[in-house]
Amino acid sequence: MQKRFSLLLALLLVSTSLWAQRSNRVSYVNLVNRANAPQIFIDDLILPTEDGKANLSLIFRFDNDFLPYKKISINDDITKPEGMEYYTIARLNSEIFKGKAGRKSSNLESATRDLWTDTLYTKTFQETESKALYASGSLSNTLESGMYHYVLQLSLMESTRERSSNRQNVRIWDWNKKPMGEIYLIREQKADDKMVLMNMDDNVPFGKDFMILARIPNYSPELNYSVNVFKANPNRRDTTKLESVYSSEIIKDEVRTGVIPVLSSGKDPSLSFNDSKLNFSYALIKVPNSTFDNSAYVVEINSSDKKNPVAKSFFKSYWRNMPASLLNLDIAIENMKFIVSENEIKRIKSGNAREKEQKFRAFWDSKDPTPNTVYNELMAEYFRRVDFAFKEYRNPGNPNGHETDQGEVYIKYGPPNKKDRRFPTNGDVIEVWTYPGKTFVFEKTTGFGDFVLRGAE
Repeated sequence: MQKRFSLLLALLLVSTSLWAQRSNRVSYVNLVNRANAPQIFIDDLILPTEDGKANLSLIFRFDNDFLPYKKISINDDITKPEGMEYYTIARLNSEIFKGKAGRKSSNLESATRDLWTDTLYTKTFQETESKALYASGSLSNTLESGMYHYVLQLSLMESTRERSSNRQNVRIWDWNKKPMGEIYLIREQKADDKMVLMNMDDNVPFGKDFMILARIPNYSPELNYSVNVFKANPNRRDTTKLESVYSSEIIKDEVRTGVIPVLSSGKDPSLSFNDSKLNFSYALIKVPNSTFDNSAYVVEINSSDKKNPVAKSFFKSYWRNMPASLLNLDIAIENMKFIVSENEIKRIKSGNAREKEQKFRAFWDSKDPTPNTVYNELMAEYFRRVDFAFKEYRNPGNPNGHETDQGEVYIKYGPPNKKDRRFPTNGDVIEVWTYPGKTFVFEKTTGFGDFVLRGAE
C-alpha cells in the first residue's frame, strides 16, 4: 500500500501523536483551532488484476464539517429524501499521468482518469458539522507497470472552480519483481466476508482493534510466518522502529492462496476475494490495537527463511475528538491547574520532555478507572471539560472560557443537575447551578456576558 496523503485545499491533517508539538510558542487557542480543523483522508491502494496489471484505487473520506451544506429551500431544484433538511454536492476526479511529476507540467501524457460525484443530505444543522458523519468513495484505474503520478481535483456545490491537490508519484511494480507484499488496513470483516477498508489514510482509531490484509510473496506452508508490531518514531527522512509491542505467529488457516482482492465501491469501500490463477497468498490478521498507546507504529510480516520482512507498513493512532490540550505536553500540564496545586504543576513540568511525560502519565495512571486498558476515561473527560468550558463560557470580556468562574466550576464538577437563571428587579442577573449536595451562585457583572462566582453552599 502506498502512503501518500494528499492535502486538498492545503488542509492540515491533525497529528494523532499524543505529544504532537512541544514548542513553547504553541498556545492552547492554537491547539483548539487545530483540533477543530475539518479533516479529509485520501489513500492509494494498488491491487493486482488477473491479467498481471494493477488497479490503482484512490479511496477517500470527507468528514461532514469539511463539506459546505446548504439548507434546502423551495427554490432548489432538488428532490430531497423524506426528513432531510440540508444538502451538499461533491465532485472528485482523478487524472493519472505517465512518468514522475516534474517541475514543469507541460507535455504530460495522460494515462487514465475517473470521476466520483454524489449529493449528500442531513436532517439537522448539527449533522452538517459532525466529524462522525462523512462522505466516502473510491476512484479506480487499471495500469501497466511503470512510474506514474496523479492529481485530484475537487469541486463543491454548484461551483465550477476545481481545486487541485499536489501531484503525487506512484510506482506500479511488475508483480514478478516486486520485493515486498502489500498491507491493507481493514476496519472489520462483514458476515459476507467483505473486508471494509479503514479509509483513513494510515490512521486507525485509537483504542480499537482492527485487522490487516497482507500479501505474502512466494508463500510456503512449510515455513513459519509471524506478524510483528513496533512503536515508531516517524520523521521526514525515515521512520525509526523502537520497542516491540506485539508479536504473534500467523496460523496457516489465516492464509488464503490462489486469490486476489478486488475493490467494491460504495459508502464504505471494501475488499473481497476472487479466485485467481495467479499464485498469490493473503493473510487476514487481527491487530490488538486496544492494547496499544496512542502513538505511531510499524507492522511487519516476517518469514522464518528471511532476515528482512516480506511485507511492511506504517500506521498511527487517530483519536477523533481528541481533547486539544493533549496535543501539547506543556499545555496539558498547565491546564491541570484547576485540580492540582501550583507546586504540583511545577514538579510535573520540571525535567526534560521524557521526564515530564513520565510524571504526567504517572499522575493520570494513578487515577485511571480502567487500568487494564490504554484509554484513560478520567483523563479524557477532564480535558474534554476544559475544551467545553473554553468554548461555552468565553465572552467578549474574557475569550478564555475555561478560565472564567463558570468554566472552572464546570471543569471541576461537570454539568450541573439544574441551572436556574433569575432576574431580580433591582440587581444583576443571577444564575444558580445545583449539584448533589452543592450549589454555586453566579452574578452577571457586566454587559459582556461574564458571570462571577458570588457564593457556594
